[in-house]
Amino acid sequence: MTVRIEIDQEGCIQCGVCYNDECPELFAEMDDGTSEIQEKYRAGGDSAKGEAPDGMLDCANKAADACPVTVITVSQ
Repeated sequence: MTVRIEIDQEGCIQCGVCYNDECPELFAEMDDGTSEIQEKYRAGGDSAKGEAPDGMLDCANKAADACPVTVITVSQ
């Protein structure tokens, strides 16, 4: 199975919790501080959508749960 991740970048408040604290293996910081998916996990070149191996599910969920504005969606 694959873990699917999507970020509502318009709703992101650039707090950095996902890419600094919870899951830097999967999330990165754009120039303006908005969260994006690390390039190697992007789906179709879209920085807001990605697919990662099942082993990253816990990491992705931690980031989604810690996001203060709940803009990260994780599914399988």
